[in-house]
Amino acid sequence: MESTNRPEAAGPLLQVRGLAKRFAGGRGVENVDLSAPAGCITGFIGVNGAGKSTTLRCILGLLRPDAGDVRLFGRAADAWARRQIGFLPEERGLSPRDRARDVVAFHGRLKGMDRRAAFRAADALLERIGLVGRERSRIESLSKGNAQRVHSPRLLLLDEPLSGLDPVAQAEMLSLFAEFRSQGGAILFSTHSMAAAQAQCDRIVMLAGGRTVFEGTIDEAARRAPHGAVVVTSDAEALLAAAAATGGTAHQLASAIGDASRWRVVLPPEVTHPALMRALAERGASILTFHPIKADLEGAFWDMASAGEPTVRERDVQRAA
Repeated sequence: MESTNRPEAAGPLLQVRGLAKRFAGGRGVENVDLSAPAGCITGFIGVNGAGKSTTLRCILGLLRPDAGDVRLFGRAADAWARRQIGFLPEERGLSPRDRARDVVAFHGRLKGMDRRAAFRAADALLERIGLVGRERSRIESLSKGNAQRVHSPRLLLLDEPLSGLDPVAQAEMLSLFAEFRSQGGAILFSTHSMAAAQAQCDRIVMLAGGRTVFEGTIDEAARRAPHGAVVVTSDAEALLAAAAATGGTAHQLASAIGDASRWRVVLPPEVTHPALMRALAERGASILTFHPIKADLEGAFWDMASAGEPTVRERDVQRAA
């Protein structure tokens, strides 16, 4: 809900350029660029610590950036512009003793609506999201899924908006997003779910190490998926030797299964997956899983997330073999 007395934005509803925010202990952001065009859902992805939360807080004015520029609705970010943003954190962020109808109306009043209009809009919204009869319910009595629905502007910043929702509630929430987008709204959709990003987003912004390493369409992101495989093995030496023998490179992923580790092996275009499997077998590697990397967003994710990180190159794996 929002005030209707506003100028029209020229260009993206949100534009961030060269954003930097440094902390004494590190883990800030160094060079973030992103935009959220009207009528689009923009996925905002990256591993934990990549800088997504810091970026969102700078956009909302909760942190003051050390450098860079945040523009909202075609103008420098200010108090008026930030009142046009709807923000849904992963946690409820609502007073547990407040009642659902009062919370929605309160946010309407913050956006400039008069009291009567705010409550009318609250009733309409609660009906739209299936909470008829729960208007007087306190937030603490609602499930996490229902509590997340008690928010509704022109630009939405959403942090894991589908977390805690059952499949029916997810479908209802996604229907609201589609309706919002069709009306010219912009959504910045922060998520760890590559499947959700691929299915729901038009564009992707990817952060790694506090920097933007990719911004573009889902199809453009998918084309960044390397040719290779994800291999789980407890024999790192054999894995590295096999990668070297096939002319590939190997990068150890963070997650592990007991004594085994997950590796992303990137192969030259002419080397087939069976060739890598033969090289592993010849070196006696014990393979728990072997999955070819798909040409989709998830397949591209680790390649983009590891941008700037050291990769085990051929000269290194030959030393380890």
